[in-house]
Amino acid sequence: MTTPPAPKYRRELSSFVALNTALAQQKLVWDSKPYFLEYSTNSSCNLRCKMCPQSEELPMVSTPRDKREELLDQLLPHATILTPSALSEPLLNNMKTLIPKLQEHQVSLNIITNGALMTPEVLEMMLPHIHQLTFSIDSQIKEIFEMMRSPANFEEVTEKARLSVARCKEVALPVTIHMVLVADNVPHLEGFVDYVVDDLGAHDITVLELLDSTNDFDQLDAFGVHGEEVVGAALEKMRARCEERGVNLRIEVHAPHGQEFTYYDQPARINSAAIMDIMHVELAKSHLGFCPHVMGYLKVEPDGEAFPCCRGPRELRLGNVIEDGFEAVWNGEPMQRLRKQMFEGNLPKVCQGCAVLEAPKWFK
Repeated sequence: MTTPPAPKYRRELSSFVALNTALAQQKLVWDSKPYFLEYSTNSSCNLRCKMCPQSEELPMVSTPRDKREELLDQLLPHATILTPSALSEPLLNNMKTLIPKLQEHQVSLNIITNGALMTPEVLEMMLPHIHQLTFSIDSQIKEIFEMMRSPANFEEVTEKARLSVARCKEVALPVTIHMVLVADNVPHLEGFVDYVVDDLGAHDITVLELLDSTNDFDQLDAFGVHGEEVVGAALEKMRARCEERGVNLRIEVHAPHGQEFTYYDQPARINSAAIMDIMHVELAKSHLGFCPHVMGYLKVEPDGEAFPCCRGPRELRLGNVIEDGFEAVWNGEPMQRLRKQMFEGNLPKVCQGCAVLEAPKWFK
């Protein structure tokens, strides 16, 4: 007789305890598993945002159809949260086939969407399974928004986000508004706070650093165009407006600007995803300098290529889950080497100054 697997919550807790042990003993081979998974069956996107490599017409990559179920069955038993993205729009996944797999493996969704494809019907289908919903909207000024996120329509995305925020409030689902910090939106950051509150009904903003990943980087780079002092002053004015309006603000940019401010009691569902997130945040605070993504995150691209963090730099390639299997990637030589570097404080160049690595210092 085959012994049934332990209940999911027991596996999640056992994995977290094993992670604590691995960190305390500076192990290189871990019994813990990544609780946060980033994986999409395809790399399709409906927009060509100027700050995204998709703007340079990357070839679309997808997991072979005959490998999708097998891959999900490898990855989802270990995961608590899934971000179904690969430099792509998550709503272009086939949710009707994905959601039954989420139910089977008791995994929650982290949806980060550009909003253009959101409808009430799509939201209702996902709603029981969403842990966190995020809309990526870079400006309250139509011309800047549409320049950044072509060919999206500002009024349509605003209305879809507004309706979604209102529905999510009814079920205590947190909604965040992302903006990528670029030269064009720096003079308008205070007004963005008012737009988020008054037009969208939201109370949570994350400001993301622009990555040097497209040919438009120099033109868009807020710090290169305006300078550190000007951008810092604009971010401080944004923070002050967030305090006035009761909006949480997380600034995920390089030091000394990266910070987190809590001015609003954001409703949240209390479930495994919420609890595991809190536990991992607390763990990261006690291991400053060891990347929280390396602790419990795995990014798997549609072709199976695996990386230890959301940014997926090629220098940190771990292997291929389709070809090598999960265990060979999670505890293989590249991952062991990266863990050793983290323990020794000998960070890979690509990790140095990364906001993900620095973020635990801001947590309150």
